[in-house]
Order: sequence, then C-alpha cells, then structure tokens
Amino acid sequence: MLRSFDAGYTYSIPFRSLGQICKMRIRMSRSLSRMIGACILAIAFLSMWELYYHMSMNDEATVDVQKQSLNQIRVQPPAKKKTMEEMQKAQSSHLDFMKEQAEIQRNRRRLLDNACADIPPDDEIPMYTKRHIYVVDQYKIAYCFVPKVGCSNWKRILMVLNGDRDSVDGLTSNEVHLHAKMKFLSDYDEDQQEQILKKYHWFFFVREPIKRALSVYRNKFENYEYFLSNKYFHRFGKEMIKKWRKNPSKEALESGANATWPEFVDYLTHPDEREKVEKDTHFSDHWREMYKICSPCTVNYDFIGKLETVQTDAKYLLKTWGVEGKVSYLSSDTSRPTNSSSHATYDKYFGKLGKQELTRLWDLYKPDYALFNYTKPEIIP
Repeated sequence: MLRSFDAGYTYSIPFRSLGQICKMRIRMSRSLSRMIGACILAIAFLSMWELYYHMSMNDEATVDVQKQSLNQIRVQPPAKKKTMEEMQKAQSSHLDFMKEQAEIQRNRRRLLDNACADIPPDDEIPMYTKRHIYVVDQYKIAYCFVPKVGCSNWKRILMVLNGDRDSVDGLTSNEVHLHAKMKFLSDYDEDQQEQILKKYHWFFFVREPIKRALSVYRNKFENYEYFLSNKYFHRFGKEMIKKWRKNPSKEALESGANATWPEFVDYLTHPDEREKVEKDTHFSDHWREMYKICSPCTVNYDFIGKLETVQTDAKYLLKTWGVEGKVSYLSSDTSRPTNSSSHATYDKYFGKLGKQELTRLWDLYKPDYALFNYTKPEIIP
C-alpha cells in the first residue's frame, strides 16, 4: 500500500493499480514515438517531393531559355568584323572628306577677303556684332548668329556643349531663344575679348540674301497666328501699313496684321523710315544685312557656313571640334521652316514686285551677294 499526502488529505493506492498505470504510460510513450517518427518521415518525403518539383521546373525553364537563345542566334547572325581593308577605306574616306571641306573653306575665305576690299573694316568689333556672338568657353567656340539661317539648331548644339542640356533632342525654338545661358562676347571685358578673338574657333552661317528676306516675311508677318502671338513684331507691321498701304482700315493700323509682301519690301528698302522704329538690336536683325550683323571684314572667322550646304558643313565643323559623337545638327523641321527657297515659292512672291522694288531690294543686299559669293537672281533687272 502506498500512501499519498495531498493538501492535508491522506489516501492509499494499491500496488497492483500502480503497476497498471506504469504499463499504460509505457504503451502511450511507444505510440507517441511511433506517431512522431511517422510525422518526421512524412515531412521528409514532402520536402524531397517539393525539391524534385522545383528542380524539374527549373530544368524546363532552362531548356526554354536555351531554345530561345538558339532561335535568336539563328535569326541574328553575328556581326561581321571589318577587315583591315575596309577600315583603311573608311579612314581614307574620312580624310578625303576633311581635305575637301578644308579646301571649300579656303575658297570661301579667299572670296570674302577679295570682296572686303570694297568694304573698309571697322577699327574694332562693333557692339552690334558683339551682341550677336555666343561664346562657349569649355570648347573655345565663338558663334555669330544670323536669324533665319538655322541659328536655332546651332543654339541647341551650343547649349549642350555649354552644359545647359544633355541632348539637342526635344529643345524647342522658344527654349533656345529665351532660355539659352551662353554668354555674349559683350559680356566679357576687353582683355578677355582679345583672348577669345585670338584663341577660339570663330564661325557663322549665311544663306541666299533675298530668300532669307522672304523667309522672314512668311514666318513673322504672313503667318497670322504667329504674328498675333508675337507682339515684338507688331510695331513693324503697323509702320508698313501706315506708310505704304493706300486707305488702310482703322483695324489694320491698330493691329499691324496682314502686311503684304510688297509692303514689307517697301519697308526694307527705305532705311530712313526704318530707323524710326528699329531702335534696338533684336528683332530687326531678322532682315538686317548679314555682313552688318557679323562684321566678316573686321573679324577673321575660321569657318563660313552656308545654309544651302548645312549638312556637310555641320558634319565637318563638328568633326573639327571633336564633338560629333556628343551633338548633331537637326533638320529644319525642328524650327519654323517656310520653304522659301523652293522655286515655286520664290517665283510666286517675287512676281508681285515691280522692277523698281526689285532693284531697290537688290541694292540693299548686294554686299551680301558679293561677300558670300551668291549669284545675282535672274528676276532682278
């Protein structure tokens, strides 16, 4: 008999019952052990099955990737390596292009120098010209911009080289004209200007003079929506209508809109009348003579470009600077093209002018024709 004491009470458990309890506990322990073992085996089996499943899926994916790679290899054969002969031809072609363009520049410079004999140089660069010369110090570039001669694209390029933008792509005409951060030559002191004049690469671009004047008219005055949105040109339109339109309406006098091509030519060819309204540097430079903007008989430019050959000129210029991989010259579609150089457009507008107007127009731009070697138009008397 076994006595037990619990909370002050005494009771007895027979030895026989105690033995039975022990046996039951042993049996329960064995059953529990078997159940635990079975669970372990089940878990191990499930783990192995999951591992096998993932390995199978990876194998199938690998096979698919290998198949895709093989298909790509079949569709896209390896690029053919250039032979030594091909590389030599490319190098020779590059050298021939650079030599050819350098010769063109020498001829343009020679013709300009000869024509400058009739135009005495200034003692120093005029302030008007200094305010038209952008400077990019990092690349030692000085650019004299002439409106309506692709200047928007060159400003895009200079903005990238100046570190203002990463790319020429997406830059609108308004952005390049209003937000360019390049300095003008006039922003430097005299000693700095002298160093820039001696050590920097100087360039400018020109185009057929009278076609440039037509392009200005079509863009700034004939384009009604653009004219209304650009108040800076309203004063010029008002002056044209006031001076050269017979019986103008009150509305036309107040707005200056819809000035005609003959009225614009009359305005251009009467410099005394122009002086009354052209009192600042900007805007009137769109039709000002190109030689008066850039002073090529005073400044010794390294490069003279022409809009008519702008693609090859730009290619040569960018290669000369070593920046052809960084920037590119965009097409005229990125600005505001007027197609004023087409024969049909040219004949349509100049057919509206009489001999007197044509002669005065020729006299106005004759120096530009001589300096930049443009042929006198057949329509001029």
